[in-house]
Amino acid sequence: MGTDIRQEFSKAGFEILPGESPGTIAVKKHHFLQYLEPQADLAWLPLGRPYFVIGGSNYELEDRGYQKFWRRQDMRVPIRKTDLEAMHRFDEEVRAIIRWGSLYNESLGSTCARTDYDRLNGRPDR
Repeated sequence: MGTDIRQEFSKAGFEILPGESPGTIAVKKHHFLQYLEPQADLAWLPLGRPYFVIGGSNYELEDRGYQKFWRRQDMRVPIRKTDLEAMHRFDEEVRAIIRWGSLYNESLGSTCARTDYDRLNGRPDR
């Protein structure tokens, strides 16, 4: 599985790119990007959540309690329902190719790279 993972992604219509660190790869499709890291057992694991690519920059999903945004540094772009649905399909397809199951909470909806609820700011546990 390890060496032909690139072929599996290519057959599924993904673009294969070099990752940010040696040995890692990035797979891209429909403006979504996922970094993957090889493991000793020849399996591949995702490095974090998928990114949405806007104008060549990677944006992560942020939940602000009242709305979800694509976020890069201090720039936020409100997320559209169609983008969220496309991200779910992308994530499911990547997981199927690398043979990595879905967790219950991830199957219920979106898990975000960052959560920033206003009502949590200033709490002692924050």
